[in-house]
Amino acid sequence: MATIAIGLDGANWTLLEEWLAEGALPNLERLIETGIGGTSESCLPPLTVPNWKCYATGKNPGKLGVFRFDRIDTESQTHTFHDATDFQSAELWDYLNDDGYTTGIVNKPSTYPPKSVDGFVVAGGPDASESEYRSLETGFTHPPDLADSLREELDYSVHPSPMISPSEKGAQEVDAILELIESRFEAAEWLLQREQPDFLHLTVFYNMALQHYFWRDEPVFRAWKVIDRNLARFMDDGHDLILLSDHGTCHVETVFYVNVWLEEHGYLTTTASLDRWLGRAGVTRERALSLAKRFGMVDVLSTVVPERVQKIVPWEEGVKRDRVLSAIDWEETRAVASTQGPLYLTLEPDSPAYEQTREELIDELRGLTHPETGDPIITDVHRGEEYYRGPYAESAPDLLLEQGPNVHTSDAIGPQSWHASTGVWKGGNMPNGLFLLNGPRFREGGLDGHARIVDLAPTILYAMDVAIPIDVDGTVLDVFPERVDDHLEYRQPLSGSSGDGRDATEEIEERLTDLGYLE
Repeated sequence: MATIAIGLDGANWTLLEEWLAEGALPNLERLIETGIGGTSESCLPPLTVPNWKCYATGKNPGKLGVFRFDRIDTESQTHTFHDATDFQSAELWDYLNDDGYTTGIVNKPSTYPPKSVDGFVVAGGPDASESEYRSLETGFTHPPDLADSLREELDYSVHPSPMISPSEKGAQEVDAILELIESRFEAAEWLLQREQPDFLHLTVFYNMALQHYFWRDEPVFRAWKVIDRNLARFMDDGHDLILLSDHGTCHVETVFYVNVWLEEHGYLTTTASLDRWLGRAGVTRERALSLAKRFGMVDVLSTVVPERVQKIVPWEEGVKRDRVLSAIDWEETRAVASTQGPLYLTLEPDSPAYEQTREELIDELRGLTHPETGDPIITDVHRGEEYYRGPYAESAPDLLLEQGPNVHTSDAIGPQSWHASTGVWKGGNMPNGLFLLNGPRFREGGLDGHARIVDLAPTILYAMDVAIPIDVDGTVLDVFPERVDDHLEYRQPLSGSSGDGRDATEEIEERLTDLGYLE
C-alpha cells in the first residue's frame, strides 16, 4: 500500500468545523474519528510560497533561499520572481528515492519547472503558467510525455478555464474550478494505479482561490463537498493518508495598505505615474479583463498586447506588485513592502541609519491598532535575519510583519486611507492550518495536536522507515503507536537545489497576479 499525502491549500479547522458538525463532510469526518491531527503552523509570511516548500523540505526559508513568491531588490529597484530552481534544498521525495522508494507529485505549487525523480511530477499551482491568460500545454511534467497521456486519457489541464479573477467570479469561473478539483483527484488516482508509486503527493490548490473571493459562501462549500467526495478514492485500500495545509484562511475584516501607511509616516514617497493616471481615468485591469472575456479576446490580448503594456494598467485597488516600484521616488524612500508584510529597506545595512530606521519601524508597527475599532493590525514585527535560521537568513526581507486576526496586508498604492473594511479578498491568509494522519501506521488521537509545517517531512520519512536528514528544522510528530525516540535514525543531507536548472518562463508572476497573490 502507498503513503498518500493530500495538500489542501488554505485549509483550517475553523473554516470547516461548522460543515463537519452538520455532517456535510462525511469522509473527512470518518478520517478524523480514526485518525490523529490538529493545527499546523506555517512559516511567515503565511503564503503558498514558501510554505509548500517548507513542508516538502522540513526547513524554514532561511535554509531554502526563497521567502515568498517574489523578492524586492532595492539595489536594482526590481522584482525577482522565483521558480522551483531557486530553492536550495532537497525534498522529502529525494530522500525517499535515495532509499529505493518511487514517488509521484501532482499539482504541488513551486514544482515548476518539474525536476527528475524516480517516479513522476505534474507541476501545478499558480506558478506553472505561461502568462496571465494562457495555460501551459507542454513542459509541466516529468517525464515530458506524461503531459500528453494526461491530456489524452483525462483531458487534463493545468489551470481552470475561464480563469477566476477579481472582476470575473461568476458561475462559469466557479464551475471551472470545481471541475478542476475533481480532475486533480482523478489524475492522482489514475497515476497511482498506473505507476504504483510508494509515495504520492497531491495538492488541491484552486479551492483557495474560491476561499479568497468568497470566504465560506456557497462556492467554497461546493468545493469542499467535491474534495470530501473524492477523498473516498483513497480511503478503503489500506493506504496511509496524510492531510495537510500550507496555511489557513480567515475572514478579512480589515485591509492594511502597508505602503500607504509607510508613505503617511514618511518612509516612502510616491511619484506621478502612468499607472495612477490610468486608474484615476477608470482604466483598470479588472475592466480590461472583463471586456476581453466578454468578447472572447483573451488569447488575442495575451499575444498581441505587449506584456509591458499589460502591466501598466492598474488594478481597481491601485498600483501593485512590480509596478509599485515604478510609482515610488527611490531617492526619498527608505522602506517598501510586499503583500502579507515583508518590508525591504533601501538603506545599506552598514549605514547607521539602517538599524535606526528598523527600530523606528518596529516601534511604530508593533502593536499597531485600527484607529476606529482598536483591533490589532500588527501583532509583532521581526528582523528577518533573526526570525529565519540558516545560510540564507541574511538575504531575508529586512522586517516581517505578523498580521492581526482577520487582517489582510496589501501592498497597493493608491487607496486614500491605510486601512479599509473591504478589499479584493473576503478570505485572507493566516498561519494556522491543519494536519490529519490516518492509516495502519498511525494511532488514533483526535484533533488536539499541534505541529509546525516543517514537522511533516520528517514525520513522513519516519513513517516510511527512512532516515531523517540532520539539517531539517522539523521533528517527528507523536502520532505513532510506539515511542518515536526508540527508532529515530539520521543521515547526512543530499545536496543541490530543488530544481534541475532548466530555464523557466519569465511570466509566471502573471498567474499569481490574476489570483491576487502578487498584489
